Amino acid sequence: MPVMLVFGLAVAAIAQNSTIEVRGSAGTSSTIQTTASDDAGLIDEAFKFIEAQRPSDAISVLDGIIARAEARYANEGRQIYTSRSPAEAILYAGLSASQKKSAIILDETWSQAYFLKGFALIDLGRSDDAKPLFDKAIAMAPMNSHYLGERGEWYKSRRDWDHAYADFSKAAAGSELSPDTMKSFDKLRAWRGMSFVRVEQGRLDEAEKLLRQCLDLDPNDGKAKHELEYIASLRGKPS
Repeated sequence: MPVMLVFGLAVAAIAQNSTIEVRGSAGTSSTIQTTASDDAGLIDEAFKFIEAQRPSDAISVLDGIIARAEARYANEGRQIYTSRSPAEAILYAGLSASQKKSAIILDETWSQAYFLKGFALIDLGRSDDAKPLFDKAIAMAPMNSHYLGERGEWYKSRRDWDHAYADFSKAAAGSELSPDTMKSFDKLRAWRGMSFVRVEQGRLDEAEKLLRQCLDLDPNDGKAKHELEYIASLRGKPS
């Protein structure tokens, strides 16, 4: 069966919340598991702790999720991905097939635990310790716009403009795979991040173009409007 047809059938299966196997060349295959992890509900609990400014309590919950996932898949020989949308899962299945590798694609619980732990560590003033957690999350979900955008912010806070721009640019591309409810949010955040970097680099025309894209997508984007006013002030023009 042609690969693209198999992927089309995979999309239908994902919509039905099932587990399927996508076969590639050279005997490789990707298993897409769309049923939620048993620990998925604990992610919400950890997030509530972070919102309540209780990052240490969040980390206690997240460490349990991470330990169970790492133990469960300790002997897994396939590449492990996590996905938050059908489109993202299919992309990883196709990527594995093109590389003649076998993969398993899980829901995002495991990678989200890494990501949220990194976020909680930042709240505890341990920003340097957060970066390896963001790296782990992105290794499992390399096109997750939300993860990429947050690591871009990490680089931005250190004025590492090249790495920040690279992550924001990848986040913009990855936003096409975001769940429908998150597409605009992820895309706008990525474009504003790219624009911020270009302003810092003195490349104002590029920054302005990116912010105009934001307003084309959301005419009420106050952050983009504010940044355009700032660029105008840098040029000595009235806002």
